[in-house]
Amino acid sequence: MGNRGMGQFKHGVQIFDESGASIMEVGSHVIRENSEFSKELGIISASWGQAEINLNCLFAVLLDVSPSEAAKQLQRREYNSAQKVTWAAKRIARERLTGVELDSVVNILDQFDLIRKMRNRLQHDVWAKKGMDKNKLFCIHSDQYLEFTTQFFAASQRIPSDVQVGHVIALANQFAASIQMGYTINDLQEINRSVDEISRSLMQAMFFHMSKRTYISQIGQ
Repeated sequence: MGNRGMGQFKHGVQIFDESGASIMEVGSHVIRENSEFSKELGIISASWGQAEINLNCLFAVLLDVSPSEAAKQLQRREYNSAQKVTWAAKRIARERLTGVELDSVVNILDQFDLIRKMRNRLQHDVWAKKGMDKNKLFCIHSDQYLEFTTQFFAASQRIPSDVQVGHVIALANQFAASIQMGYTINDLQEINRSVDEISRSLMQAMFFHMSKRTYISQIGQ
């Protein structure tokens, strides 16, 4: 069910209390209608793209093969996500590095993995706002959203009409109260700073190990 506004449909869920006041509104339009949040999420998306490229470059350097062979490796199914590349880079680092160099690379990859999980919630969860609060928006995991909607439709079909409204309102209120993963503009800006920092760390590690490989190659000539 949707309402047309600004040339696009609103589709999602709206939850109201007994008086008709909005408790929660869920859907992609929540982001479209808030230009500040849209801007910050767009910046995070662009920054994350650069971080993933830097991860792939570090992985390629750790492989210690030709650029064309590294490109072939990254096209394989076992390396078709940032998570898989991170795991593989750690494995290769543990095979080929020791001491401080190993600790440094593993620490960078661990930090990347933590930030990846934060970024994935922003990118893949459903967005919601509570009441009239425009300063904080909330992420709803797909599992939470699916569970609520299936319970809602089941209740609508099974429960007698004379008690259905009260039960559905209680179910909706319980769902709204369970959603706690909220973000302000400052929160999103802080996440973007973390993405930028890990991106730089990946790039610096890549150049360090590339220059080291070049130096060793020159000695061996």
